[in-house]
Formats: sequence, C-alpha cells, structure tokens
Amino acid sequence: MLRTELLLQRLDEIGQSLERMGGALLLLGVGSVGAETERLDEYSDLDFFVIVKPGEKSRFIGRLDWLEGVHPLAYSFKNTDDGYKVLFEDGIFGEYAVFEEWELADAAYTEGRVIWKDPAYSNTAIAKPVNPNPQPQK
Repeated sequence: MLRTELLLQRLDEIGQSLERMGGALLLLGVGSVGAETERLDEYSDLDFFVIVKPGEKSRFIGRLDWLEGVHPLAYSFKNTDDGYKVLFEDGIFGEYAVFEEWELADAAYTEGRVIWKDPAYSNTAIAKPVNPNPQPQK
C-alpha cells in the first residue's frame, strides 16, 4: 500500500475509533489530508481536529486510548493545551487538536474535510472557517 493511501486509511480508522468511543462529534482532516489532498505525498503527515461534545475535551486530551486502539503509538508529545504530536509505531506522524465547537467560532484555520461525524451532528460548515488561515497547513 502506498504511504499516501495508508495516511488516508489511518484517518478513516481514527474516525471509526471515535465512533466506538463516543463523546466525539466530528473528525476534520486539515492540510494535505483535508481539503488539499492534491498536496498529499510520501512526506505528508496527519493533521486533524477532533470536535467533541461539551465536557469531553479533557478526556480526549488526557487519554490517548482512542488513538492507541487504531495503531500503537511509539511516541506522543503534548505540544499545546489542545493537542499532541504523535508518532505511530509504523512511522506515521500526526498532529492534532481537540476542540469543543464553540472554540472554533472565531478561530483561524485552513479549510478542512469531514472524515467522520456523529449521525446526530449536523454542523459540517465547521469545515469552512469564518477566519480562514492564509497559510496552508503542512
């Protein structure tokens, strides 16, 4: 399997894990795994946002079992209050952040792609930021 296919498959698997876990509303791919998949190459990584139900953020930041259930992690580093940089044992690198919906209301980020959403959640417009970030995610 090509590395680019593996990245997209891993993102789909993360969505499935979020569905099994409960508490998440939406998985948004950003950068080259988001709305800019034409940039996807063998040097790409996983950049994504997880939108969670109110009160669930600390659970998804404090425990990484929802990622470990997809593929074992070799390394993880909490690089912001909202997320981590992670390295899966198979060499896939990722960076993600966890938000409650209200936190993105005025945030600047590049347009994303909805990878997974809870069937009861309808705000897919969150993929298009109100204040788009002029710099593409890497």
